[in-house]
Amino acid sequence: MAMISARKRLESIESNVLPSMFAGIIIKDEKWLRKTLEETLPNLEKKAIELALKCKAEGGCSENELLCDETRIRELFKETCSKLEKEFLIRTGIG
Repeated sequence: MAMISARKRLESIESNVLPSMFAGIIIKDEKWLRKTLEETLPNLEKKAIELALKCKAEGGCSENELLCDETRIRELFKETCSKLEKEFLIRTGIG
């Protein structure tokens, strides 16, 4: 079984997983949104930061590379939460 590098996993979270949160949101409900905002995204953010640290330690990212920047990762997740809340409110007619 092939091992996927920390860098590739981190890239996948950013380019595939986070954008997929918006796919099919129209059929999602408040329970899904609450779980996503309170559990899924915080756990994924924690994992992304762990991967960034691992990537730096293994030399997969340079110290100043944006992909592995903890502040940028936290902002990306904060922005994703905000967009997800807004999109949900718009699509459900609340916002």
